[in-house]
Amino acid sequence: MDCQDITSTLADHLAGTLSDADMAAVREHLRGCASCREELAALDDTWQMLGEIAPEPVDSPAMRARFDATLAGYRHATTPEPEAVRHGRSPARLFWRGAAAAAVLVVGVFIGRASAPHQQPAGDPQIGALRTELSEVREILTLSLLQQQSASERLRGVSSTAQLDQPGNEVVTALLDTLMHDENVNVRLATIDALQRFAARDVVRRGAIAALPQQKSPLVQIALIDFVAASAGTEGSATLRAIAHDSTVNDAVRTRATRALQQLGEAL
Repeated sequence: MDCQDITSTLADHLAGTLSDADMAAVREHLRGCASCREELAALDDTWQMLGEIAPEPVDSPAMRARFDATLAGYRHATTPEPEAVRHGRSPARLFWRGAAAAAVLVVGVFIGRASAPHQQPAGDPQIGALRTELSEVREILTLSLLQQQSASERLRGVSSTAQLDQPGNEVVTALLDTLMHDENVNVRLATIDALQRFAARDVVRRGAIAALPQQKSPLVQIALIDFVAASAGTEGSATLRAIAHDSTVNDAVRTRATRALQQLGEAL
């Protein structure tokens, strides 16, 4: 492992979530690298201080209103039978109904192929339509999980975005809203990881830069600094520079922002 690999695993090292092999590799590197040992020590100080940090205030009613409006627009655009939805077709029921239909279709296709092994079936438009419907249902369920009161459910929602083949803009918007407003540190950290696959989108880069000054958790700040430096590049320099010069910010966070600027070739 080089220094860049080690830097990305230090938080997992402190949390004890690395595999035995990775843990051994990290320890081996740390024995010979003073710079990474210093960074680990600074991050450890931050880790210990987390329990003393008061939760930041969250405007939950406003966040819920924004999300409800987004979800309502999504359902209106993608649901062909609004009356059925209004009369009891919940997202969960849609999911299981779609899943059952998918199972029936898969079995039917399998039997058909078994009975005619040398015949290549033409593309079935029904299968394509079913896949599209299941994808839409999964998005609705993901959006619903992201709005749950339980932090563990919201974590499930964040994780489930990785299972979506081509998430729509509503999912990305919900992730950015979660990053900006969710009161749980672990949920926000997971959201940063989930946004990695969308880092090429302008709205994600701008959203990450806008979210960075709003964060109060040092762990979230450090993870977001790395994300902004990697995805936005010099576009985020002004925000990184402001953090590096802010005396009220945690020292480890300021150090990380300074290092990011140096990696980008930007002056302090």
